[in-house]
Amino acid sequence: MKRITRITILVLIAVFVFSAAYAQFAKPENAIRYRKAVMTLMAQHFSRMGAVLQGKAEYDKDEFSANADLVAKLATLPWDAIMEPGTDKGDTTMTSAVFDKPAQLNKIAESLEADTAMLASTAKSGDLNAIKAQFGKVAQNCGACHKQFRK
Repeated sequence: MKRITRITILVLIAVFVFSAAYAQFAKPENAIRYRKAVMTLMAQHFSRMGAVLQGKAEYDKDEFSANADLVAKLATLPWDAIMEPGTDKGDTTMTSAVFDKPAQLNKIAESLEADTAMLASTAKSGDLNAIKAQFGKVAQNCGACHKQFRK
């Protein structure tokens, strides 16, 4: 079994195990750790795709597609952990603006989810020009959220 397939399976198992309880964190610190873990995984797999598109890594359609699928799934997870009371305090890079502008955060979240789903779909085509364009849209979503809601 390829390494990326094993990683994908492990991450999906973790997602399913934690998804039942992710909106019901016992402590704000748990929500922060959950959100950070999701964002770390998303960044890792997104940067793997970026390396391919920058010519720093070899293109493997199946591996690239698996990374895109994983990023699309991960993009759906952090939002309830962000809105958990108390997550604007402590060991976090999130600003309290999240609570002041929930509609704006929701708009960015919806856009990220839609664009990562489209990236996953586009990755299956193997058309690197289309993939690069969609990858850029996802990167813009990440940047928009970080600019407004990250310290």
